[in-house]
Amino acid sequence: MPIKIKPEILAKIRDKHAVDIEEVYEVFEGRFIFTRVKKNRYRVIGKTITGRYLTIFLDKVGVDLEVVTARDSTDSEKRFYKKETR
Repeated sequence: MPIKIKPEILAKIRDKHAVDIEEVYEVFEGRFIFTRVKKNRYRVIGKTITGRYLTIFLDKVGVDLEVVTARDSTDSEKRFYKKETR
């Protein structure tokens, strides 16, 4: 499934959450946890190559996944990631 990100979403995650698009791609290149949170919304928790934990929310649009937001993971999300990737 291709992952897409609209320019306005890219600007939002960069300005509001200080997350670069490269970091989003790094999460998908490593180990990550993928869970469904609503009918067409998914949550991804993973780490960048520098060890930063990110939580990324995506919407399924047709056959594509579109990034809705990306931010630093909360403490509970980090614990969940560590538990699931042991």
